[in-house]
Amino acid sequence: MKTSDDAIIRRAQALDPGALAELYDRHFDGIYRYLYTRVRHQADAEDLTEQVFLKMVDSLPRYRPRGVAFSSWLYRIAHNMLVDRYRRSGRNPVELTEQVRDSRPQGDPAAMAQNSEDRRRLLEAMRRLTPEQQQVIAMRFIDNLDVDEIARLTRRRPGAIHSMQHRALASLYRFLLEPEEVEARRA
Repeated sequence: MKTSDDAIIRRAQALDPGALAELYDRHFDGIYRYLYTRVRHQADAEDLTEQVFLKMVDSLPRYRPRGVAFSSWLYRIAHNMLVDRYRRSGRNPVELTEQVRDSRPQGDPAAMAQNSEDRRRLLEAMRRLTPEQQQVIAMRFIDNLDVDEIARLTRRRPGAIHSMQHRALASLYRFLLEPEEVEARRA
């Protein structure tokens, strides 16, 4: 049976190495993926992830749940580190990349080529969204965060996140149909 985060957090607050390792193991993949999709560089994402967990250990004695999931608290730390990093470097924090790997087993070359073209078109369409829309779509569908977590991380209301997600998906749909509509008009 999987021990709840609350029980592990209490042990980790007492600096129990096993509990700290358990929190790290449970949350590493999500935090790393969140950071990697934004910095696009493995070593930078690893460094930032390490900093998130060091900050977690440092801040854990003061952590209080207050109705917020522990993972949301970690994502807030990661988000703040990204903001600090981009403020120092002057770069835009939301970057999309064609380096997103297709982790499905490799199969039919024609299907792989079509998937590659579909991914290229999707990334091209994503780049046409506003930075805020890009961030919400990435957090929702790449990081698999729920609307409430995104709202807490971006300091917006859940309704605003729903609305932004809806507008972004409608825009993506429209952007993805444009080439087909152009071709249909030519025929």
